[in-house]
Amino acid sequence: MPASPDLPFTRDPRDELFGHPKGVFVCFFTEMWERFSFYGMKALLLLYLLQHHRFGDRAGLDVLGAYGGLVYCVPVIGGLLADRFLGMRKAVIFGGLLLVAGHIGMAVEGHAATTVNGVVVRDEGALRVFYLSLSLIIMGVGFLKPNVSTIVGRLYAPNDPRRDSGFSLFVAGINLGGLFASIVCGYLGQTYGWRYGFGAAGIGMMLGLAQFLWGRKYLRGIAEPPRPLSRSREWTIYALAIAGLLPVAWLMHAVTAIRLGPDTIRWTYYIVVMALVGIAWTMWHGLRRDDAAPRPLSAYAPSLLVFAAMGIAVNWLSSRYGVLDFFVEEATLALVLMSVVFLVVGFWYAGFVTRGCTKVEAQRMGAMMVMIFAALIFYTLYEQTYGSWVTFTDRLLGKDLFPSMVLRDGTPWPWSIPALLFAPVAFVLASSISERTPASPWPRSLLILSMLAMLAALVHDAVLLPQTAGSLTYLGSMFIVLLAPMFAVIWTRLDKRGLDPSKPTKSAFGLLFAGLSFLPLVWAAQHAGATGELASVWWLVLAYLLLELGEMCLYPVGLSAVTQLSVPRVVSLMMGTWFLATAFSETLAALFGKLAAIDIPEGTALDFAMAGEKYAHLFELLMWIGIGWAVLAFAVSPLLRRMMHGVK
Repeated sequence: MPASPDLPFTRDPRDELFGHPKGVFVCFFTEMWERFSFYGMKALLLLYLLQHHRFGDRAGLDVLGAYGGLVYCVPVIGGLLADRFLGMRKAVIFGGLLLVAGHIGMAVEGHAATTVNGVVVRDEGALRVFYLSLSLIIMGVGFLKPNVSTIVGRLYAPNDPRRDSGFSLFVAGINLGGLFASIVCGYLGQTYGWRYGFGAAGIGMMLGLAQFLWGRKYLRGIAEPPRPLSRSREWTIYALAIAGLLPVAWLMHAVTAIRLGPDTIRWTYYIVVMALVGIAWTMWHGLRRDDAAPRPLSAYAPSLLVFAAMGIAVNWLSSRYGVLDFFVEEATLALVLMSVVFLVVGFWYAGFVTRGCTKVEAQRMGAMMVMIFAALIFYTLYEQTYGSWVTFTDRLLGKDLFPSMVLRDGTPWPWSIPALLFAPVAFVLASSISERTPASPWPRSLLILSMLAMLAALVHDAVLLPQTAGSLTYLGSMFIVLLAPMFAVIWTRLDKRGLDPSKPTKSAFGLLFAGLSFLPLVWAAQHAGATGELASVWWLVLAYLLLELGEMCLYPVGLSAVTQLSVPRVVSLMMGTWFLATAFSETLAALFGKLAAIDIPEGTALDFAMAGEKYAHLFELLMWIGIGWAVLAFAVSPLLRRMMHGVK
C-alpha cells in the first residue's frame, strides 16, 4: 500500500543519505537531467532556426515564444491528470519517454537551408520532424515537471524539519542541470554541429529517465495512483496525450505560417485590457466590501462604470500612440490563444472573489494576483535571455571571458561531460554501499568527490573553452547557484533584526533589478554601434548578475505567496495561474524581441551601426518598463502588505 502523506514515515538509516531520503536524490538527478535537456535545447533553439533553417528574426522569435508558452501551460494539465488518475510515478515515466523521443527528433537536422534566386529553400521534411519534436518535448515536460516536485514533498512527513532543506537540494539539481546544459549543449551545437548539441540534450534525458526507473524503489510507494486505475483508462490517457501531439505540432508551425487578421488581434487586445480592468475592479471591491452587509448588484454600477471608462481610455491611448498598431503587426496565433486562456482565468477569478470569498480572503487573493502580475512583467524581461540577448551576444559581443587563456588548438570536448556522467554513478554506488553498511564513510566521500569534479569541470570549460552565444546562457544558472545561499543568509539575518522586507517589496526589488539589468546592454550596444567592433562580454556578465539578483528577490517569494495567500480550496488552481502567467510572459518576451529584429541579406555583412541602434532601443525600452513597474510596485507595497492581513 502507498504510504500516506499525512502519516509520519519510519526512518531507516539504510534508506537515507546525508540525513535525507534517497528518493530526494533520485528526484534531484532526474530533474537535473530533465533541466539539462530542456535548457540545453533552449539555448540552441533560436540560433538553430536562424542559422540552419534561415528563419528571419521575427519568425524565429515567434516559434520560441509559442514553444515557451506551451511548455508552461501544459504542466497544469499534466499535474491534474497525475493527481486524479495516473499517479506521479507513471506520469514522470510517460513524460520522460516523450522527452527522450522529442530530443532524439531534434537531432534530425536535415539539409541546411539555401537561397535560390533570392528565395530561401528549406528542408520541409526536417522541419516537420522539428515541429513534432517540439510537441513531444512540450507534452513530456507537462507530465514530468510538476510531478517530480510533488514527489519531493511527499517523501517527508508534514512536520518534518528536513523538508525545507530537502527542497533546497532539489532546487540545486534544477540549477545544476541548467548550468551545465548551456555550457555542454550550447558549445557542442555551435562548435561540432547542431545534432551534437541536441543529441547531448537527448542523452541527458535518457540518463534522467534511467535514474528514475532505477530509483523508484526509494519512493516508498507515495508516487502511485490515488486509487486503482483500470488499464483501459490509463491507456486512454496516454492515447489522448499522443493524439494531442499533432495539434501542438500544427500550432508550432502555424505561428509562422498563419497571420491573423488585424481586426481579430485588435478586438483581442481590447477585451484583454477590459479584463485587466475587471480584475482591478475586483481588487478595489475587495478593499471596500463589508461581509456583514451584502450589497445588491445595483450598488456596484457606479464603480463598474468608472473602471469601464478607464479601460476605454487605455484602449484609446493605445491606439493613439501606436501601441495597438505594434500588437496588430507582430502578435501571433499563440499570443491570441494565451489571451483567451487569460480571459477565462480572469472571468473565473472575478466571479470567485466577488461572490465566494470573505473580505479577508478577497484582499489576500488580490494581493496575490498583483504579485502574479509582477512575475509576468519580470519574466517578460527575463526571457529575453533566450531571445534578444542570444542574438545580441552572437552578433555584437565578444564571447570569451579571458581570451588569452582560451584553448585555440583544435576543438576540445568539455570536461563537464565526464563530470556529469560521474555524478549519478557516484549516487548509485553510494546508495548501494549505504544499504549494506549504513555507517560507511564512502557514500559521503563519493558524492563530495562528484561535486568537486563538477566544479573543476565547470571552471575549466568556462575559462578555457571558446564560448558561443548559446553556451554563455549558463551565466544565469551560475549566478543562481552562487546567490541562493547568500540570499538565504541575508533574509534570515534581516528577519532576526525585524528588517526583512515584505513579499510585495521583494517583488518590487525584483522588477527593479530586472530593469537595471538592461542598462549594461544598452551601453554595450551603443559601443558596438559607434565603433563597429564587438563589445566586451563582461557587459553581459554584469547584466546576468543584476537579472539574477532580481530573480532571487521575486521568484521564491512569489511561489510562497501563492501557497500562503490563496484560498485553500483553490491553491492548486492559483499555482496553475502562476505558471500560466509565466507562459504568457514567454509570448510577450518574443513580441518585444521583434523590436530588434534584423534581416541580413545573404552575402552582406552586419551593419553594426544599425544593429547597435536597434538593440539599444529595445534594451532601453525594457529597462524603463522594469524600472517603471518597480516604482509602481514600491508605491503600492504598503497597501498590499495590509491586504495580506498578517501573512509574512
